[in-house]
Amino acid sequence: MRVLSIRGRNLASLNGDFEVDFEAEPLSDAGIFAITGPTGAGKSTLLDAMCLALFDSVPRLGAAPARAKFETAQGDELSAGDPRAILRHGSGEGFAELDFVGRDGERYRARWTVQRARQKTDGRMQATRHNLTRLADGEILGGTKTETLAEIHRLVGLSAEQFRRAVLLAQGDFEAFIKADDNERAQLLERLTGSHIYATLGRAAHEKATTLRAQQQAILDRIEAQNGLDDEARRTAEEQHSAAKDVAERTAATIGELSKAARWESDRTALADKVTECELAVSTANTVREEAAPRHETLRLRKAAFALAGEWTAVQDAATLAQEARQTVLVRQSELEQASERATQTAAEESHAAARLQLETERVAAQSPEIEEARVLDRKLSETNASLDGIAGVRATRAQALSRCRELEQAANISLAEAAETRDGQASWLAANAGLATLAAQEKELAAELVEIAAVDITLSKLSESAKEAEASKIEANATWEAAKAAEEGTGAAATWARNILDEAKASAPSDAAFSALIEKRDRLGGLSPLLVDWKHQEAQVQTSRDLLVRLRSNLDDAKADRKDLVVRHSQVSSSLPILRAQLQEARRAGELAETASGEAAMQLRATLEDGQACPVCGATEHALSAIDSLLGLQLREQRERIAQLDASLSSKTAEEAALATGIQATDQSILRLDHDIESQTAALAAARNNAQSAFAVLSEKCSSVDLDPAGPDFEATLQSELAALDKQRASMTEAKTAVTIAQVADEKARNEWEKCRAASGLAAQTARDIEQKLSGIVERRSHATETRDRLARSIDARFGGSADWRQLPDPAAWLDESAEAWRAHSAEHSRLLAAIPGLEKSVADARTETATAAARFDEIESQAKGWEEDQLRQTDARKSLLDGDTVDIVVARNEAGLSQSRRALEVAQVEASKAREQQAGATAHKESADQEAERRIKDHLDRQGRFHARLTELAIEEDAVADAARAGQEAIDQEAAALANIDRAAEQAAALLTQRQQDLSRHDQTDPPSLSGETLAQAVNEAKQTDETAQQALQDAQFVLRRDDEVRTQTTKLRADLERERAAARVWLALDELIGDATGARFRRFAQGLTLDRLLAHANLRLSDLKPRYELQRAPGGDMLIQVIDHDMAGEIRGVHNLSGGERFLISLALALGLAEMSTGRGLKIESLFIDEGFGALDGASLGQALSVLEHLHATGRRVGVISHVDEIKERIPVKIEVTPVARGRSELTVVSA
Repeated sequence: MRVLSIRGRNLASLNGDFEVDFEAEPLSDAGIFAITGPTGAGKSTLLDAMCLALFDSVPRLGAAPARAKFETAQGDELSAGDPRAILRHGSGEGFAELDFVGRDGERYRARWTVQRARQKTDGRMQATRHNLTRLADGEILGGTKTETLAEIHRLVGLSAEQFRRAVLLAQGDFEAFIKADDNERAQLLERLTGSHIYATLGRAAHEKATTLRAQQQAILDRIEAQNGLDDEARRTAEEQHSAAKDVAERTAATIGELSKAARWESDRTALADKVTECELAVSTANTVREEAAPRHETLRLRKAAFALAGEWTAVQDAATLAQEARQTVLVRQSELEQASERATQTAAEESHAAARLQLETERVAAQSPEIEEARVLDRKLSETNASLDGIAGVRATRAQALSRCRELEQAANISLAEAAETRDGQASWLAANAGLATLAAQEKELAAELVEIAAVDITLSKLSESAKEAEASKIEANATWEAAKAAEEGTGAAATWARNILDEAKASAPSDAAFSALIEKRDRLGGLSPLLVDWKHQEAQVQTSRDLLVRLRSNLDDAKADRKDLVVRHSQVSSSLPILRAQLQEARRAGELAETASGEAAMQLRATLEDGQACPVCGATEHALSAIDSLLGLQLREQRERIAQLDASLSSKTAEEAALATGIQATDQSILRLDHDIESQTAALAAARNNAQSAFAVLSEKCSSVDLDPAGPDFEATLQSELAALDKQRASMTEAKTAVTIAQVADEKARNEWEKCRAASGLAAQTARDIEQKLSGIVERRSHATETRDRLARSIDARFGGSADWRQLPDPAAWLDESAEAWRAHSAEHSRLLAAIPGLEKSVADARTETATAAARFDEIESQAKGWEEDQLRQTDARKSLLDGDTVDIVVARNEAGLSQSRRALEVAQVEASKAREQQAGATAHKESADQEAERRIKDHLDRQGRFHARLTELAIEEDAVADAARAGQEAIDQEAAALANIDRAAEQAAALLTQRQQDLSRHDQTDPPSLSGETLAQAVNEAKQTDETAQQALQDAQFVLRRDDEVRTQTTKLRADLERERAAARVWLALDELIGDATGARFRRFAQGLTLDRLLAHANLRLSDLKPRYELQRAPGGDMLIQVIDHDMAGEIRGVHNLSGGERFLISLALALGLAEMSTGRGLKIESLFIDEGFGALDGASLGQALSVLEHLHATGRRVGVISHVDEIKERIPVKIEVTPVARGRSELTVVSA
C-alpha cells in the first residue's frame, strides 16, 4: 500500500482547500520528509485526513469516552468520538481525499465528505458520505458505507487499528510501554497488538469445562441415589406377587356371587314398592269420582241455557248498532254547520281580491309618463360616461409620465450632490492617511515578519514556562529520589518480616489429609438429614391417606341415603302421570269439536241462513248469527287454554319424573365412583406404608455406617450435636489454612512492593539526571529565540517608520491587513467618482427638459376632461328627481309584479269559494242519510228485544243464566264434560296398572331366591369386601416392589450410558481447560503475550542494530512482561530500561514501533508509506543522525517516511518539508518546500 496524495478542505485549522502530492517534486524523490510547524498549527490533521478518507475515523478520538457529548455553536449535539467534529468552525462543508496504490497494483481514490444543511455555515450537521473510486476507469466500488469500508479493507489489507500500528507508528505508545510497570505494560501490549482475544478464549474454555464437570457429577449423584433389589429378593417378590394375585381372584369371585343376591333382593323391594304406589293411586281415583257426581246435573242445566245464547247476543248487537246510529246523526249535523260558515267566508274574500286588482291597474297607468322621461335622461347620461371613460386612460398615462419625469429629475440631482460630497470626503481621507501608501506596498513582507515574530514570542513564552517547570521538576525529582531510597529500605525490612510470618503460619496449619478426612465424615453425617426428612414425609403421607379413606366411606353412606329418598319421590310423581294424560286427552277431544264448529264448512253454512227461513240443521227461523259466532269463538279459546294448561302440567310432571330418574342414575354413578375411590385410596394407603418402610430402611442403612440408631429416642439431637462439633472443628482448620493464604499474599505483596520501590529508586535517579539535561537544552534554545526576535523587531521598525507603534497594537498583523485594505479601497473609490461626475451633470439637464414637455401634455388633456365632468353632474342631478332614483327596469318590473300578484290572489279566492259551496251541499246530503239509518236501527232493536223476552218466559229461564252461558261458551261445557270423563278413565286405568304391578311382583317371587338375605347378606358382603381390600392391598404392594425394581434397573443402565457419553464429549474440553483455561483468561493471555513480546523484540532488535548497535533487547527472567537491555559496549552488561537516557529510550521505542509495523504487515503485505509523530526532540545530534539514517535506509527498501515534528533541528537536517504555517487566528496554510 503506497500513499500517492492527500487532499482536503476545511479540516480543523487547515482552512480552504489543501493538497500534498507525493508524486510531484520535491516529494517524489525524497526518501524522508518532514511535516513541520508550530504546536497546534495542524500537522496531525494530515494524518487525520488519511484515516478519515480510508476508515471514516480519527485515531486520536478513539480514546474519547463513549457517552461523552458536546454541543456545537450551531446547536448540533455530537459525541466526543464523532469524526464530524473535525469540520472547521464557520464552514458549510469539508472533505478528506486520499489517492493510493492498493495490494493489486491499481490506483484508487478514497473520499470522505461532511457538510451542513444546504452547505450553510449555520445549517444542521448532516451524515457523512464515503466512497471509493478506481482511477483507471472511474468505477465506483462499494455502495453503502459498510460495503465501501469492506472494499477498502480488502485493497489496503489492514483494518483501521492495524493501519494505525503499521503506517502511523505508535512511538509514543511504546515510550509509555517502556516506562510502565508489569500490569500496565501487559495492558499496553494487548492494546498495541490486539491480543485481547486470547483472554476471551481462555475464559470460555474454563467456563465450558466447568459446565461439563457439573453435568457428569449430576449423573453420578443420580446413580448413587437409586436402591434396587438383588436376584434373591427379586425371586421372593415375584412369588409374593403370584400368591397375592390368586387370593385377589378368589375374593373377586365371592363378591360377584354376593352382589347377584343383593341385586335380587333390591329388585324384589322395588317391585313391592310399586304395588303399594298403585294401590294408593286406585284409592285416590275412586275418591275423586265420588266427589264429582253433583257436577253432572249442573252441566245439564248449563246446556239448556246455552241454547238461547244466540238470541241474547243478537239483542245486544242491535242495541249497540242503534246507539252508534244516534252518534252518527250528531256528527253529520256538526259537519253541515261548519260547511255553511266556510261558504260565507270565502265569498267575502273573493269580493275583496277583485277590488285590490282594480286599484293596482289604475296606479300603473298613472306612472307611465314619468317612466318615459327617465328613459331619455338615462340615454344622455350613458353617452357622457362613455366619453369620460375614453379619455380616462390617456389622462392617467400622461399623469404618470409627468410624475416619473419629476422623480427622475430629483434622483439625478441627489446622485450628483452625493457623488460630489463623497469625492471630497475620499480626497480628505487620502490626504490625511498618505503614510499608509508605503505600508500597503510592503504588506506581504511585513505580514510575514509579524507572523514570524508572533511565533517566536510564543516559543519564548513556552521556553520560559518550560524553564520554570524544569527547575521545579529538578527540585521535586531530587526529593523523590531521596524518598524512594528510604522507601526501598523500609519495604525490604517489611518483606523479611512477612516471610517469617508465612513460615509460622505453615507450621500451625493442619495437613491436607486430616482436613479431607474431616470433610468426608461431615458429608456422611450431613447426608442423613435429607433421609430423615424423607422418612417423616412418608409417615405423614400414610396418615393423610388413612384420613381420606375414612371421609370417602362416610360420603358413600350419605349417597346411599340420598338415593333412597329419590326413589320414593320418583314413585309418587309416576303415579300422577296417568291421571294427567287422561285429562289432557279428554280436553283435546272437546277442542276438536270446537274447532269443527268454528271451521270453514260451518261458517259457510251459517252464511247461507236468512231471517224467516228454516235452518237445515235445527229448523229455527230466527238466526242470531253474530251471537253464535261470538259464543263459538269464546268456547274455542277456552278449550285451547285448558289444553295448554294440562299440557304444561303434564310436561312439568314428566320433566320432574325424568329429573328424578336422572338424579337416581347420577347417585348410582356417585356410589360406583366412591366405591372405586375407596379401592384406589386403599391401594394408595398401602403404597404410602411401603414407601415409609423403604425410607426407614434406607435411613437405617446409612446410620449404620456412622454408628447411629434412627429408632433411638434422641436420634435427631445426637445427629445435630455431632454435626455442630464437626462444623466447629472444620471452621478451626479452615481458619488456620486461611491464615497461611493471607500470609502468602502478604509475603508476595511485600516482595512486590520492595521490587517496585527498588525500581522506583533507580527511575527517580535517572529522572533527576534527565531533568538536568532538559533544563540545559531549554536555556540554549531560549537564547537563540531571543536573538531571532531582536532581528525581526529591527526590520519591522524600519518598515513601519512613523506610521504606527506596532508594539502597542493588540494584533499588528490584523491592523496591517485592515489598514492596507482601507487605503486601496479609498483610493479606488476616489478615482471612480472623478470619472462619474460629468455624466451625472448631463443626466440632470436631460431630466429637466423631459419634465417640462410632460407637464404641457398633461394640462391639455385635463382641460378637456373638466367640461365633460360638468355635463355628467347636471344630468345625474336631473335623473335623481325621477322614479325616486330607481332605474326604469326596476320600476317596470315592480309594477308588473304587483299586477300579477293581485290577479293570482283573485283566482285563488274564486277557487276557494267554489270548493266551500260544494262542501256545503255534500254535508246536507250526509245529514239526511244519517237520520234515516238511525230510525231503522232503533226499530230493529225494539223488535228483537220483544221476541227474546217472550222465549225466556216460555222456557222459564233467567236472562242472567243465558248471559253467563253465552259468555262461558260451548268450550266451557265441553271442558267440564271432558273433565268428568277423564276422572272416570283415570279410575279405570289406575285399577288396570295395579293389576299389572301385582303380576310383576308375583313373577319375580317365582324366580330362585338367594340363600342369604337381609342383615345376613349385608354382613357377608361387608366381610367379602374387607377380604378383597386386604387381598388387593397385598397385590398392589407386590406390584409396586416389582415395578420400582424394574424402573431402578432401567434407569441405572441408561444413566451409566449417559455418563460415558458425557465423558467422551467432555474429554477435549477438559484437556483444553488444563492447557489454557482459568476463570479470568489470564493463563492463555500471558502465554500469547509472551510469544507476541518475543516476536516484537526480535523485529525491534533488527532495527535497533541500525539505530543503536550498542544495545539489544531481551525478556528478563522471572517476569512475563519485564524487558531488559544488553549493553554490548560494556561486555554484555544487563541494564534496566529505566536506567537509559531520554534519547536512548526514544531510539528503543522507535525500534519497537518499527518492529510492530513489520509485524502488522506480515503475510506478504507491503507498506510503502510510514509516518512518525514527534519524539525526536530528546535526541542529541549523533543519535538524531543515526535515527534519520535508519529512516533513509527504510526508503532504500521502497518506503517513504514522514517525520512530524516542531523541533528546529529536524527542519535543518531534512531538506524536503511540508510546512504548516499559521496565517491568522486558528487558520493555517500548507506549503511544500525544499532546501
